[in-house]
Amino acid sequence: MATRCPNLRNAPRSGSTRHSPDSASTASTSSGSSYGGWLALNQAHLRPDRLASVTLLEPGGLEKFGLRFFVWIFASLFATFAPKALRPRLARRLEQPVLIMPELRSMIRLAVRAYRIRRQAPLPLSDAGLSTVRTPLYLVLGRRSLLVHPRRQVERVPRLVPGARAEIVSSTGQGPQIDHADEVNRRMLGFMDAVG
Repeated sequence: MATRCPNLRNAPRSGSTRHSPDSASTASTSSGSSYGGWLALNQAHLRPDRLASVTLLEPGGLEKFGLRFFVWIFASLFATFAPKALRPRLARRLEQPVLIMPELRSMIRLAVRAYRIRRQAPLPLSDAGLSTVRTPLYLVLGRRSLLVHPRRQVERVPRLVPGARAEIVSSTGQGPQIDHADEVNRRMLGFMDAVG
């Protein structure tokens, strides 16, 4: 079965639609991590009328991927095939908890071998594009993120998106929602309560 990602670039724009109590009854809350964060960000940019709020966990689409991200991805992929005794050390070194979670490791390996998806690359949203977002937005980044430069984005996003909240979680990289699940869940629920 093939899965197609929505082509959000061609979706009708809602212009200056703003979050309002009337739209909240039909709008939903969205959250996404990595590529899913990019999809949620684009939904907030292109179809804000559909969202009551959006939470982005280490999302793509805030800046162009650097070489360090691609090196990390490939090193992590090869590390899934490492002997079991080496995986905990590699997981710490790569900040890749998937390596020591057997169910996630199996899922990733199967997906790499069997699943093919044609999806567009998460192109970065420009400052002008980001400044059109009016959906209440919460950005969570890991302090050692390889996907973005966290301090740059924690300054940039609230400056361009009115009322946006942006935070850095220490002692983590690409997976704050995995490494610090209870803390990130508490923060997300607090954000949703505040805007709900």
